[in-house]
Amino acid sequence: MVLGIFAALFTLFTAAPWTLIEPAVLFRVFIGLCFIGNLLPYIRFGWRMGMERLEWFLFNLLAVGPWLTCILLWLNYLGHGPVTTADHGVASVDQHGGVLYYHFTDGYLQEYPHARAIFRDLYPIIGDRMHVSLATGLLGVPVVVRKAPFVSGP
Repeated sequence: MVLGIFAALFTLFTAAPWTLIEPAVLFRVFIGLCFIGNLLPYIRFGWRMGMERLEWFLFNLLAVGPWLTCILLWLNYLGHGPVTTADHGVASVDQHGGVLYYHFTDGYLQEYPHARAIFRDLYPIIGDRMHVSLATGLLGVPVVVRKAPFVSGP
């Protein structure tokens, strides 16, 4: 169960920001996967493994749900299709700690703030334009494959 929690935290900070899914939808999927194991008959699975009912419930909540969510997010991210790259103008850049949040002139990715963010240490420049590479994931959810700021013109 501890590994499930750590895997969920690791995925939350790595694969989830690159996946273009609304946080509310991702949370509903997570909650659904946490309770899907409770639909299995307790007598057949939980009791045979020597678990009490509360242990069976907590096992599904803290181990099965996080692991299934992590597996689905990583499969979607790693199994993406062809990549399309587009350039977008940068309207402004906000810095919060060591993270830069880009705001594009065309409002691109406006509803996904974590998909517009990069760590300050990754690139030596801020740039007035950004290459954004998108692909459709294995499960049909779009993912950001690559972001790179650049300076256009002389």
